[in-house]
Amino acid sequence: MAKKNNSTMADDIRDAVNEVTKDWAKTIKAEERDPSSRPYRYSRMTREKTTGFKEAAWEIMEQAYLKESGNGEYPANARQIMYAARPHIQAATGKPLISNYFTQTLLPDYLCENACSDWDCVWDSRGHASEPHDGYRFGLGHVEVRQYLKDIHKPLVTAAGFSPAEVDIAGPSGNYGALLFIEKEGFDSLLKKREIANRFDICIMSTKGMSVTAARELADNICSDYDIPLLLLHDFDKTGFAIAGTIQRDTRRYEFRNKIETIDLGLTLDDVKAERLDSEYQYHAKGDKSALMDNLRKNGATEEEIEFMFQDFDRLRSTRRVELNAMTSPQFIRFVERKLRENKIAKIIPDQKLLANAFVAMERGRRLEIEAEKIEKINMKGFKAPGNLKRLVEKEQKKNPSIRWDAAIAAIIRQSTDDE
Repeated sequence: MAKKNNSTMADDIRDAVNEVTKDWAKTIKAEERDPSSRPYRYSRMTREKTTGFKEAAWEIMEQAYLKESGNGEYPANARQIMYAARPHIQAATGKPLISNYFTQTLLPDYLCENACSDWDCVWDSRGHASEPHDGYRFGLGHVEVRQYLKDIHKPLVTAAGFSPAEVDIAGPSGNYGALLFIEKEGFDSLLKKREIANRFDICIMSTKGMSVTAARELADNICSDYDIPLLLLHDFDKTGFAIAGTIQRDTRRYEFRNKIETIDLGLTLDDVKAERLDSEYQYHAKGDKSALMDNLRKNGATEEEIEFMFQDFDRLRSTRRVELNAMTSPQFIRFVERKLRENKIAKIIPDQKLLANAFVAMERGRRLEIEAEKIEKINMKGFKAPGNLKRLVEKEQKKNPSIRWDAAIAAIIRQSTDDE
């Protein structure tokens, strides 16, 4: 009997120890999986009330933004704000803060809920855009897009001198007549091989999945100011239709300032049948069936397309989908070219005035080349550079620290010419 009592007591003691140490054991196991959480052990084990990420972020967000932006004088990158806010958030919650959760959820939600229209927050590039012909390429981040919008101008014709005549073009004017958005990256080399951008005079931008706000800002300004359409190329699935819908309407992340023309070039059910493309399944762990279907309708899918996608949903909780990648390279090129032609996307030709200015400038250049062949070579024999040239370059760079040494030499020569 005593032995049984001892055994029972041992069980009771073991159960009591397990009960009071279960939180500690859980914490240690979590730290083994994620060592970065170890510094927050004390706050996790001793706090009485749990503080959520949102509550902690709301407490520090404005202070973090003002710190990183110099009290609003400069733009602040989303990750900069995250670094400033993270110590407070992690201390308050006792949990490590994932940077993407802050930059893609907490910060956008805060901006939306707190009317921070005067905040100049910028996000890193998550895609790129490329002009045709000269191949000018820039990232789809807020800073890059704003700089691009700032730099664009009407074509400028530079008359021929000792150099040939040139036409300086930056932006849509005289360069491209449509902006094509592709929902995924990876088609660059294929499109370049076929010279799609050059042959159809289009600027191409792409992101990995959903369009970033910088892409919408670019389309909002470019398509409105230059009266050109936004072309959308996407997969035949729920995500593809959502991407097409998001880039052309207001969301919590971005509100369009202008009304722009959009043309959907994405895969349709008719395309899937015509191209004989194989479908696959996309699993939906969350979401009500009717809500998913309503979202497709909202984003432009037909009833026939919705029926095709959802025919196996009740059995598999999955929708049928077809990606652009399901096409072979020749098939994809034919598909894109057909879509562009069907929507009358073609080469652009400027007005007669610009064409005439460029023609005269280039003809002058041709005649100058002929005359230049008759001129004897300039005799530089006996000419020497200044012996104190290094000191002169240093002096010039002190006046203008941003210039390179060759630009400093050019400035010295200009100054000596002016002094003569």
